[in-house]
Amino acid sequence: MDYDGDLFLSKENEERYNFTLNSVKLHHEKWLDREILTSNIASIRPWLEQLGWFDYLCSSHPIYPRIVKLFYANLEKSSNCVAKSFVLGVAVEITPEFIGETLGIPCTGITHFNDIEKSDALEICLEQSNVNPIMTVTSSHLPIATRILLLLVTNTLLPREGSHTLPSERDLKLVACIKNGTLVNLPYLIVNHILSRPHHLPYPMLLSRILATLDIDLNDEHNVKPKSKQLINKAGLRNCNIKFEYGLWVKI
Repeated sequence: MDYDGDLFLSKENEERYNFTLNSVKLHHEKWLDREILTSNIASIRPWLEQLGWFDYLCSSHPIYPRIVKLFYANLEKSSNCVAKSFVLGVAVEITPEFIGETLGIPCTGITHFNDIEKSDALEICLEQSNVNPIMTVTSSHLPIATRILLLLVTNTLLPREGSHTLPSERDLKLVACIKNGTLVNLPYLIVNHILSRPHHLPYPMLLSRILATLDIDLNDEHNVKPKSKQLINKAGLRNCNIKFEYGLWVKI
């Protein structure tokens, strides 16, 4: 055997880890400080609670950087929404149901946004009627509470590369679903996102949390606390040009 069989399923996976993933930064999730949800952004809490996501999005977990990269190095290609991998000698199989159970979030609802019109999503996001469906929307166009939801969508729920100020159509449709209470099968979307973006290393905190529940020996494994700059709190909002002034959250 010309590769480390304790860590990898193939020589190709070992090379992927050593020459590609080792130099890629983890795509760290943001999480929410519930103390900021006052005044004109208090609506965020009931929006997230009605979908059963609030506690998850207000929680953090230590991150095991090497373990996450080993997971992605050994991740099998799949078309059936099951993320299969191999971590420290243990076969790993992550299904939407397993994610829902581990995170305490529902595993029901829509699994795609094809039936949602872009114009309807824009009206919900912008809180305006008769919106031009071909307009280019940036985060600065959005009401402040909606803008914070977008931060969670593009950094935590469906983390993406590139600009977080220029939302995709899918980002806007997910934000609209959160605001109007449309049930979304988040665990299903997460597994699909893991499978479709293995080179971007999304969900390090979520995967660390899930892998820590399995029969994997992590006692000697290096872990790091999530970075404080990933917390959406008063300082985090100021970095997004939002501040608390005269009893209201306002754009700077």
